[in-house]
Amino acid sequence: MIFPTYFRVEVGFAPLPPPWFTALREIEVETAVGQASIFRLHFELSRNAFGDIDALALDLFAPLMPVSISISAGPGVPLTIINGRVADGQLGVTNTPGTSTYEVVGMDVLGTAMAQQQAPFPWTNMSDDQIAASIFGSHGLVPVVIPTPPLRIDPETATVQRGSDANFLQQLAQRNGYALYVQPEPVSGRDVGHFHPPLTPPLPPQGVLSIDFGARTNLDSLNVSNDMLQPSGVMGSKIDPRSGVPVPVVAPAAAEMPMGMQPALSRIVPPPVERIHDTDADGPAEAQYQALQRATASARAIRATAEVDGVKFARPLFAGVPVLVRGAGRQHSGLYYVESVTHRISRDEYKQSVGLWRNAVGLTGAEVFVDPFAVA
Repeated sequence: MIFPTYFRVEVGFAPLPPPWFTALREIEVETAVGQASIFRLHFELSRNAFGDIDALALDLFAPLMPVSISISAGPGVPLTIINGRVADGQLGVTNTPGTSTYEVVGMDVLGTAMAQQQAPFPWTNMSDDQIAASIFGSHGLVPVVIPTPPLRIDPETATVQRGSDANFLQQLAQRNGYALYVQPEPVSGRDVGHFHPPLTPPLPPQGVLSIDFGARTNLDSLNVSNDMLQPSGVMGSKIDPRSGVPVPVVAPAAAEMPMGMQPALSRIVPPPVERIHDTDADGPAEAQYQALQRATASARAIRATAEVDGVKFARPLFAGVPVLVRGAGRQHSGLYYVESVTHRISRDEYKQSVGLWRNAVGLTGAEVFVDPFAVA
């Protein structure tokens, strides 16, 4: 049974006014790990009896005006997919009545409030996760962080922020191999700041995507690429600042659990080795930690793009959470990490373009291709 799709747009914490709602033709929301989420509202406009463009007569989309977008593609409650602030407006006027357009563009807090102010600030005797939690809290976000090793301790090394909160968090996430993104808790709509390793097994998948699977098919297309020579171990050395002695740094394998039967790095014989030479590590311990994160990232060599029929899948997908894929053959079916999702919502259809990766090939035999939230 196919349920209709409903969407809700709130501007300034109130429903979109009728003139704007009538003119709304498409909603596009891009969410991704490691960058700010973006929304685009596409309107088709005409002129009113006074010669003004109808919807623009109401100056609704002021700079940094809050916008929230929710969707319900099944029998459940609407789920919030983005909370953002208006950042840009683009008007296109034509001579043909009813064909003028207006596009409102906005970003979440990572691309607006957290990116606007730059001021140096010392973070003394705080680990990177504590710093991230403090920054998220200062912007009213619920922090979801996982502890990082306390590798830099004052007075030996002091962590000083010199850029915006968004840029500084990107630096912290990169040196820890962490996922950084802001995503609303779907039911309550409260924004959550994420700073942690990618959520892979044992976290359960958020659903099952099926290609060429009869009545259970909810994918329009699936493309998989495997950069087989990308995975690499890491080797090098780092001078101990206290003794002046070089200490070996070795990371022969990825640190995260494989998402398939054969880990990508173990399939290459002999295994490739990358020599590290550019690192801002404070000492051997931090260099070893960074090398392990680099080897782990290199193993994520299997990437896929998919077009999801949002009506058949019956709910939005969320970046940063794994998903199961079936119907792609034994080698490429299995668990994938959702890296990005682009939602395209109109009055006629709901489509989702998804970017995925995994660090292994083949089925483990532990996959359970049952979607408890699927609509019968």
